[in-house]
Amino acid sequence: MCERGLYLRKAIDTYVQQQAFFHLEISQQEWKRVEFLLDILEPFKRCNDRMEGTKRPGIEKVFWVYETLFNEIDRLVEAMDNVIGRDSQWIRELLPAFQAMRAKLTKYYDKTATPFVYGDGMILDPRLKLYLTKQPQWSGGDEGEYSTAGYSAACRKRYCERYEKLPTGLAPSITPTTSQKRPHSAIDDDDFEQMVNSLPADGTTNEYDTYIAAPRVSDKRPLLDIWQTYSATSFPHLGFMARDVFAVPATGAGVERQFSRSGKVETKLRAQLDPVTTAETMMYVDMLKRKNRAIGKAEIVIDGGKGQTETPEDEPPAEWRNDWFKFRKNKKTVL
Repeated sequence: MCERGLYLRKAIDTYVQQQAFFHLEISQQEWKRVEFLLDILEPFKRCNDRMEGTKRPGIEKVFWVYETLFNEIDRLVEAMDNVIGRDSQWIRELLPAFQAMRAKLTKYYDKTATPFVYGDGMILDPRLKLYLTKQPQWSGGDEGEYSTAGYSAACRKRYCERYEKLPTGLAPSITPTTSQKRPHSAIDDDDFEQMVNSLPADGTTNEYDTYIAAPRVSDKRPLLDIWQTYSATSFPHLGFMARDVFAVPATGAGVERQFSRSGKVETKLRAQLDPVTTAETMMYVDMLKRKNRAIGKAEIVIDGGKGQTETPEDEPPAEWRNDWFKFRKNKKTVL
């Protein structure tokens, strides 16, 4: 509501003046207050939308999202300290709300220390790895369980215990050859083989060490596509671990969304549907979406089949939203 109001600000002011609704006129100071409220809510909305997506992994973004939100709260509190004039009292009344927000974030952030999937998801993102834990503001410090070395050692241990010895599948088939040369297995070269077997092992002894030692990638492809390439070439065992970690949803939004969708399948006119039919219908629709053959919204009839269709509400353009928020973040004062 705040965002749409700001986007239509000129239209709203013009309409109020033309219709002589002077008692409804929004002053310049009140518009600034609306901007500040949107400034508070926008980062949380962005992080919420980012984490509720279910078409791609999100567990690797959890630590980064928390850091982003904490930084936004610090930015707004610092901006509030610079407020002077008649708005200073109004703006400082919001300080308890910011304190409550930080307390709530800290409560949930502390829970990430216990489950290992958050740390593993961060490390197994080839674009990220241990980068966040090496930043000065990382709360885990330089030593201990939640430091860079602590997270890496715990992830490596789980890899060695659960995935390193898993079979990677059948051996590749050998194409028959018509060459008259002797096959490699028929060559008697025991001395060379003994020499190779006697060589000392390298420092990086498994896929995890090689993966961590390799530089971070700058790949814009979806994370699962990156790991599909990795699993087929360099890290087949580590790919098993990535598959399990990234199957964990970052939030329960996907499950809740499925319950909401079931309500559109089982309408009042289809109240006798068997649960199996409902589940199969929902899976069929999801399959069509994955194959880019989704049913058009004009074909989705709702409201008891009275001919009404589900249409999205008009929203401000994404370009306007991004430009507005970048400008706000660069401002030193909020009012």
